[in-house]
Amino acid sequence: MQSSLILEQAQTLSGAQIQSLKVLEYTNQELDAFLQTEYLENPLLEASMDRQEETMQNLEKFYEQGSEDSEYSGEQIREKDDDVDRRGDVRAKEQWTRERLVMEQLPHGCYSENERRLIRYLAGCLDDSGYFPYDAEDIAEATGYEKALVERCLRELKELEPAGIFAKDLSECLILQLRRAGAQDPKLYEMTEDYLDEILRGHVSRVTRQLHISTVQAKEYMHILSTLNPRPLAGEGRETPYIVPDILAVREGSGWKAELNDRWMGEYRLNDYYIHMMEEAQDPELKEYFEEKFRRAKHVLECVEQRRTTLLRIVYEILERQSGYFLRGEALKPMAQEEIAQALQIHSSTVSRALRGKYLQYQKTVLLKDLFSAAVSKEEGSSAEDVKSRIRTLVEKEDRENALSDSRLEKLLAEEGITVSRRTIAKYREQMGIPDSQMRGYL
Repeated sequence: MQSSLILEQAQTLSGAQIQSLKVLEYTNQELDAFLQTEYLENPLLEASMDRQEETMQNLEKFYEQGSEDSEYSGEQIREKDDDVDRRGDVRAKEQWTRERLVMEQLPHGCYSENERRLIRYLAGCLDDSGYFPYDAEDIAEATGYEKALVERCLRELKELEPAGIFAKDLSECLILQLRRAGAQDPKLYEMTEDYLDEILRGHVSRVTRQLHISTVQAKEYMHILSTLNPRPLAGEGRETPYIVPDILAVREGSGWKAELNDRWMGEYRLNDYYIHMMEEAQDPELKEYFEEKFRRAKHVLECVEQRRTTLLRIVYEILERQSGYFLRGEALKPMAQEEIAQALQIHSSTVSRALRGKYLQYQKTVLLKDLFSAAVSKEEGSSAEDVKSRIRTLVEKEDRENALSDSRLEKLLAEEGITVSRRTIAKYREQMGIPDSQMRGYL
């Protein structure tokens, strides 16, 4: 056996570099969440908007909306019971949708037909927010089912999606979501269950004294609660929200102007009060604490500014290269991320990280990564969009009694100097919704 020493060079990334790359990847929404968390945890970081007040206002608004239908009597439940068979009423379609949402999640073979009828009835009793504001005893009296069966079904239904459905009120709705997310902090659960009203009234200091927690900890709890959904069924059946672009571009004369769509986040800066406190601190531990938080806050702000600079440089380069696409609706030019990296003298992985999940808006909103395509033909430099355009043109001019097969399209494109495989042609054709030659012959 022999031993030997081998010298190798290896490049490793520091924690600060890793954080900088992570911030570069963030979309505007992700960056906002990251900065809010930093703001809540770091007293050296100051926000231009009052996040605590904003969180309380949001919680109060959701609380009011989620509690509109929270008070029902047993008599009202019986009225609902009378309405069960009136499937032709205006609300029938809405109730059927909720019932379907619930019934489709039930495991096959685990419930008897009698239990399924009860569950269908319970689903029809959900209010617009997804709450179930009735007592099991009233349900049992109104329907004739045993109270124990009603309670068991309700316990199991609270495990369905979306999290928080079948909760009795806002507090239980939030607790169900916290459990689903795996939250372990007992103080967070205690505040949600017993002190939600106090928080909504602005009595934060009273809550911190009762729970023996700091104001910073209470702010973190409030931020966590503000990220939950107080109305589990509010968005069911509605259209998908519009995409919020990360970058806005406008044409000014013969040039471009681009900016990040992040003004809604507010501004973050170093807190002068705590910086002064750090400079005047005599306690070594306190001074060390402030200095650590200062370095962290300063690094975060530097990462955000570096993200802004890098992203805008990349966007300006893309806009110049694809001006024909944006201004005149031309096909995208072949463009690879490596080309952008070389032009800006940065690493290609930096370009990839900066583009991740981000949207650009100029007249229409596009995903930045969709603007890139490698050349399909080295000789002609044809992009995928060019090839699709040629395929569409050839198909439109073909004789339907002798429709062009993918192999025939491959040969015709080759005659034009565009080298592309038959499999690629089939893929592009399917993406454009063009049937194969056999089907086109019947059209």
